[in-house]
Parts: sequence; C-alpha cells; structure tokens
Amino acid sequence: MERELGPVISDSPDPAALGHALQALVNRVSHRGGASLEIMASAQVTLQQVLLLARILETRAAAPSVLAAQLGMSPSSISQMLDRLAQLELIVRSEHPTDRRKRQITLSSQGRRLMARLQKARADEYAAGVAGLSEPVRRRLWLALHAALDEMS
Repeated sequence: MERELGPVISDSPDPAALGHALQALVNRVSHRGGASLEIMASAQVTLQQVLLLARILETRAAAPSVLAAQLGMSPSSISQMLDRLAQLELIVRSEHPTDRRKRQITLSSQGRRLMARLQKARADEYAAGVAGLSEPVRRRLWLALHAALDEMS
C-alpha cells in the first residue's frame, strides 16, 4: 500500500526515504496562515534573501565568497543579493579585523529583528501544524527531533 511518504514505513529508512518523509511533514505544517510570507512581503525580501540572512546569522560574520560557496551560488549572485540587503539596511559590510582586503558581512540590528520575527512566525506555524497530533506522537516526534539535532551538533 502506497502512502504520501512512499512505500510502507520500514524500521530503518534510507536517507532518501527519510528526506521524503521530512519534506511531507514540512509541507503539511509550513506556512499555515501565511504569517511568515506576510513578514517577508512587508520587508520586501525573497526566500533566497531570507536563506542568505539565515546563513549570515548562523555564521555571525562571513565573507561573501564563503557565503556563495555555502549556498552553492555564484559570487555575482551573492553580491547582488548583498547589495539589495544593504539597501534595505538588513546587513552591514565591514573590513575583516585582521585582513583589510577582506570584507565580512553581519546582520544589522534591523536584520536581526527581521530574522527573529520570521523565526517566531515559522515556529508558530509549525506549532499550529502539529497541534492536532496526539500527545504520544508529539512526544515521540519531540524526542526524535532532539536526538537528531544533538547528533548533528
């Protein structure tokens, strides 16, 4: 019997099957109510720009070339996105503290506030998406997510 996740769930799924299951879960709980999309629209940022902002937030201060490599994008594409984010005052470009030839990118206070609003909206959307799960399933999901995150650290 086929399910949305593919074949009947096995005890030990391969990474591809697990990837499909995670995608199906995210698709069911993502953008419920559209709050995060509204925040992005009001801030005039695209999903790609938000992903770039998230990477900058994660790395704290990164060089454009590093960001391009991490996101699998061309340096010119990253440069154009950074120009736009600078116009929106969401990032700050500065000299590297030990090498004046290098630039580093950090989030501005406005960029940090935008990312905090987006993270809260996304978490609220996910919470609404899983609220209908039974307590035992929510608990198992909670434990599995924490175990995976711990192992990825």
